[in-house]
Amino acid sequence: MIEPMKKYSFLVFHSEYVKFVKDIRSLGVLHIVTKEGELNEENRLKLSKINQLKSAVGTIEKLKIEEEIEPEINDAEELLELINDKTETENHLIQEIAITEKKRANAIPWGDFNPETITKLKDAGYKLQYFVCEEKNWDDKWIDEYNIEIVYKESKDIYFVCINIGETEFSNPNVEDVEVKHPLSYYDNLILQYGNELSTTQEELNHIAKYASPVLKSHFEKLESELFFTKVIESGEKKAEDKIIILSGWIPVAKAEEFVSFLDSERIVYLSEKAKPEDNMPIKLHNGWFSRLFEPIGELYTLPNHMELDLTPFFAPFYMLFFGFCLGDAGYGVLIMLGTLFGLAKASEKVKPLLWLGFFLGLATTVMGIVGGTVFGIMLVDQEWAWLGAYKDFLEKVDLMVLALALGYFQVVFGMVLKAVNLSRLFGFRYSIAQIGWIIIVGITIPAYALGSEGFIDASLANNIALVSGIVGAIPALFYNSPDKNIFLNFGTGLWESYGMASGLLGDVLSYIRLFALGLSSAILGSVFNSLALDLSPDTIILRQISIVLILAFGHGINIFMALLGAFVHPLRLTFVEFYKNAGFSGGGKKYNPFTVN
Repeated sequence: MIEPMKKYSFLVFHSEYVKFVKDIRSLGVLHIVTKEGELNEENRLKLSKINQLKSAVGTIEKLKIEEEIEPEINDAEELLELINDKTETENHLIQEIAITEKKRANAIPWGDFNPETITKLKDAGYKLQYFVCEEKNWDDKWIDEYNIEIVYKESKDIYFVCINIGETEFSNPNVEDVEVKHPLSYYDNLILQYGNELSTTQEELNHIAKYASPVLKSHFEKLESELFFTKVIESGEKKAEDKIIILSGWIPVAKAEEFVSFLDSERIVYLSEKAKPEDNMPIKLHNGWFSRLFEPIGELYTLPNHMELDLTPFFAPFYMLFFGFCLGDAGYGVLIMLGTLFGLAKASEKVKPLLWLGFFLGLATTVMGIVGGTVFGIMLVDQEWAWLGAYKDFLEKVDLMVLALALGYFQVVFGMVLKAVNLSRLFGFRYSIAQIGWIIIVGITIPAYALGSEGFIDASLANNIALVSGIVGAIPALFYNSPDKNIFLNFGTGLWESYGMASGLLGDVLSYIRLFALGLSSAILGSVFNSLALDLSPDTIILRQISIVLILAFGHGINIFMALLGAFVHPLRLTFVEFYKNAGFSGGGKKYNPFTVN
């Protein structure tokens, strides 16, 4: 649910304004309504410095140094300059090594010659030319006509040297002139030198990383606080010849009493009001422990606006179930649960909610793996194990594709119910009547007809239920979809909505087949790796066992990774597209961010 808030507007005398802003910052509960505007030069420089510091923190944290030591440099500016210098040196050395390695590759055909010998030849009047020629263009006569020595042959290329005296030069359109400056050992030594310098620089960076992050974070958080403080100061609206400044903000109702006591004690003039539909009230979600685990998933899309329902508690069980459906292997689910439980014993309080979320997703995976009969890629329905007994009979009756469609249909109808509830909350019950009509048609008429057609219930009874519910639902859906308009306009609008509902409903429900398809593909791929482990392993007992373990670990590792990606993304798509659309979700809410001291 969305925590209710009240809007407060303060009238402050200009000489007391800065003190008032500092006081409310120390309370840390007011979400300030700030103005957007251009930054002055000082604040632009401050913002640039913040970005540089964050970039440096990102560079340091990529090194993944777990050991921490006391800061050797406490000045963030000095530390930033040092990190930038070391990073620049590191990048330069990496680039130089890459360039030198390329030059070394070009020098391989010419070998490790002695430069002094080349110099002596030049001093004696000899001129050396270096060439490369494709084998098909080579002519043995060149050796007789010129002082040519073949030094290297590679694939279809011939590398050779021509030693000339005086002005004589070798020239041929079928050969390529090559510049040779240094022997192979020169580049080897240079690469070794650069490598040593790079190792030293990286060791220095690793040492800095042991203490730099807290120093840099503290500084950019301080700058961010100063920048936001300036923004808050500038958000005040000046009145009465700049003598009075008006500032507005939002406070959760649960914290308003303490804040009002502060205002009264400071004799601050203020006005308070509840949120109106046109207000852009900040959003603070207030859910139970289980639903709160899924709030980060909902925030990947957008927060609800303050006039609508928070759908987190309503999509959470579905997302959990759909994740399990997509992964669909009881063995994988148990691994996820064990991994998250192990992590919970060592994780910080900040990380624990994510691990609990992982635990419940693993639990859903285990349950759906049991329903589908898959454990580490083993299809239990195909096994001739006597102890499976009635469970195998159950597996033979389960149709996972039908189950996926049924779950999807139920979620779509549930979303329509939530839309009706929200319309009633926002505009009054009469604006939800048409939606209730569609709920009756989609939730009763269509299922009753389908169940009768498939023989699950008596066909005559099913047809009667479908007929009555269809008429009951169609009347408000066609003739009362816009309470403020006349019956003819309503009928025209209703016909158009009928077309959209029919085509949209079919597409929405069919989208849920992806649950079945992903679960099936994960099971099949796991089964394939099981077969490969048995078929590709040698007959020697010890080697066979080792090979089986390695192939299974590698194969199932890949399968889990790929399946986890699909199991995370596709339920998101079903939630944010099919469910949110049918629930009439608008979103666009801005997160509650109280003005406080960092």
